[in-house]
Amino acid sequence: MDQSDVSAVVIDTTAEVLGVDRAALHAAPTLTALPSFNSFRIVEIVERVEEQLDVEVEPGDLTPDNLTRLDTLTALFCRAALGSGIAR
Repeated sequence: MDQSDVSAVVIDTTAEVLGVDRAALHAAPTLTALPSFNSFRIVEIVERVEEQLDVEVEPGDLTPDNLTRLDTLTALFCRAALGSGIAR
């Protein structure tokens, strides 16, 4: 699995949980700008992506800076995947 695969999982899962299409997801300046975003949804996104990628994000990395934008959320999971050895 490479970084583009990890990115696809994060994007698809985020879009599904928030009930938006990929275009709306990419157009939003932050995830918090989407009406369906809330703290429960981000927890669901993180849990689903962790399960799909078979990784665990370090609790210290679960910060607003990492969880409120699609690019930082994707980077968070790329780092977790690299640390676990599943991404190259």
